[in-house]
Amino acid sequence: MPARNGWAPALAATLLLCSACARAVEVRSGPAPTYPVEIRNTLSEDIIVAYDDGSGPRTLGTVRASGSERYIIAAPRAITVLITGRSARGERSWGPYNVQLQAGATQTVTIR
Repeated sequence: MPARNGWAPALAATLLLCSACARAVEVRSGPAPTYPVEIRNTLSEDIIVAYDDGSGPRTLGTVRASGSERYIIAAPRAITVLITGRSARGERSWGPYNVQLQAGATQTVTIR
């Protein structure tokens, strides 16, 4: 009969170990909000564009000379962000441009 009850302490130890290894998980009710931004580059050189939502700058991508690109900012820390541009060679910079993000509405920033 003692061999039959030997599984209970092992099960208790396993459950204790598993609960000690558990990590906090954030649960959301739906997908993160996304905000479209269009960057227009009127310059004769390519620029690298970034945004900062208060948690540090994050690169969006490169906008070619005299071109435009559309980017999506997902789950920003704040809905007001700063958009900056810098030359691909890093010699010049533009901005920051203060942008109020709106879900479903593309905000346009023109770099001159």
